[in-house]
Amino acid sequence: MEGIIGIIGGVGPYAGLDFLRNICNNTRAVKDQDHINSLLVSCPSLIPDRTAFLLGDEKDNPAYGMVTCAKMLYDAGARYVSVACNTAHAGRIFTPFRTMVEQFEGLTIVNMLETCAVYVKTRLQVHRIGLLASKGTYTSGVYHEYFRKEEGFTLMEPTAAGQEAIHAAIYNETFGIKAHSAPVRVQAKTILQEAITALAGRGAEALILGCTELPLAVTPSKGGLPLLDPGLLTARRLIELTAPEKLTPYGVLGCAAE
Repeated sequence: MEGIIGIIGGVGPYAGLDFLRNICNNTRAVKDQDHINSLLVSCPSLIPDRTAFLLGDEKDNPAYGMVTCAKMLYDAGARYVSVACNTAHAGRIFTPFRTMVEQFEGLTIVNMLETCAVYVKTRLQVHRIGLLASKGTYTSGVYHEYFRKEEGFTLMEPTAAGQEAIHAAIYNETFGIKAHSAPVRVQAKTILQEAITALAGRGAEALILGCTELPLAVTPSKGGLPLLDPGLLTARRLIELTAPEKLTPYGVLGCAAE
């Protein structure tokens, strides 16, 4: 049996489903049996909110729940695993998580942010990159670790007011994506489109959808700013590691296609 892909989901639940959908959409398959064996663990009760932890509103580190999920996947046979959450890659969460999962011999954790950075640096000719993300991701500055000024990158973030608006588009209980994922409310989509327009107006050449909920609400437009979905890129990387012959061409991507 070929390798098994593992997804730590539930952060949020619909983002995990979208991650699995990306694996299916980017796999060469004409029948059920052609698809790659994949396991999605969606246990939101085990993993506290990542942004709340980074902002000091949650005392329990989400890393511990992520390790519990990683063990479930490992015990079930998954050897290539990714966490379907951008904010979970902030150092205060991801570093202890990576240390703790070293106990699982042969397990490879695929870093979503690193995967996105490799794609940009090897396949795109862009240097001014806009970032849409949660307040936790902005606060941690984790994306700046992968797109450094020393390498010629300018990582552009929205204004403070813009960041608050994006946070509401994700978290607001009346219209936010976490509360209303299918379908996403028009108000959330409008806020995000305004943020994209603002970053494009400041000279962004591409834009990272740096929260796994955002691809549920934002879709590429022909001739528009190239959108980079780290979850989609990571799904492709997991396919490449597990069954490279089944990876579809980049032309099917819903982000910066080639």
